[in-house]
Amino acid sequence: IPQLLILLLLGGRFDLLYGLNHTDAGFMLLIVVFMVSPVVSVLLMIIELIHYFRYRHRVGRLSFLMPGISIFLMIEALVLDVFILSLVRM
Repeated sequence: IPQLLILLLLGGRFDLLYGLNHTDAGFMLLIVVFMVSPVVSVLLMIIELIHYFRYRHRVGRLSFLMPGISIFLMIEALVLDVFILSLVRM
């Protein structure tokens, strides 16, 4: 999902969305994806951390790969949102 934000930003800038960026629907799509991306990333991180801490005691030694990937995706989504907010000119 975070990479989709860059694709939509570039698509809107270079008119790759086939006219969708000239309507309110294109802007609303960018806003929805902009707001949903960090929420989904945080939910994924919470679910993976709960799964990790719950099954760590049963299995003994459990890999931190999936919680690490979810934390990376959350940080990536937040960095991209801050970057897009920095491009907003009022």
